[in-house]
Amino acid sequence: MTGREATMSITVEVRYFGPLLDETGVAHETIELELPARVHEIDSRIRTLRTGLAACTYRLAVDESLKEADDLVTEAREIALLPPFSGG
Repeated sequence: MTGREATMSITVEVRYFGPLLDETGVAHETIELELPARVHEIDSRIRTLRTGLAACTYRLAVDESLKEADDLVTEAREIALLPPFSGG
């Protein structure tokens, strides 16, 4: 962010799956975020609240869309933390 954008505080649902659910002990929770924010900033906020995630590997999805660390999020209802998975 450049520091010029207006920010807004929103409440989002954070969902944890697989071993991340085991690590946090909850399937979902709500948190406050300041948007717009980069995905890596959102991830840092979540890791601050859930320190056990520090050793975990996962990707973030915003409103069911996988995001990259530098993607800018301007609105969100749901953040999902998805561990690595394999399919058959």
